[in-house]
Amino acid sequence: MDWYQIVLRLVHIMAGAFWAGSFYFFFFFVEPSVGELGPTGQQFVAHLEDKRKLSKVLSAAAGLTILAGILLYWRDSDGFSGAWISSGPGIAFTIGGAAAIFAFAAGFSVIRPTVARMGEIGREIGGGPPGEAHLAEIQRLSGKLKNVGRVVFVLITIALATMATARFW
Repeated sequence: MDWYQIVLRLVHIMAGAFWAGSFYFFFFFVEPSVGELGPTGQQFVAHLEDKRKLSKVLSAAAGLTILAGILLYWRDSDGFSGAWISSGPGIAFTIGGAAAIFAFAAGFSVIRPTVARMGEIGREIGGGPPGEAHLAEIQRLSGKLKNVGRVVFVLITIALATMATARFW
């Protein structure tokens, strides 16, 4: 039995499922609801950040997914062999891995700090209505999340699709 391969695949698949599933849930359900709920939504985001450490947990899951994926890629490609990388599965895993890395980069550099700022706004406004400055910032941040979220949605979907089908290319 190849325990190295088994453990890496389990980490890669389980962390990836958590990362992708959490992103889809946040993108389709949480983010729109936060916008519709106004100050209550901002408090909810503050709670997710402060108590549940949402950004840190998702960043860790994404990082584990990518690290395990790189180690699996290195092993499957026999040390980044050009012959394997240019094969059908190699091309699919390369596309999927690149898409996941770009999704992680966008999440870490844009989504994570944006969600953190939304949490700060929730703490700043407490339970009351946001002032004009906070309202304008909330709208700007929500727009940013939607735009970057669309890109990350496409990237994660590409990563999932290529990973699921790579062995058949």
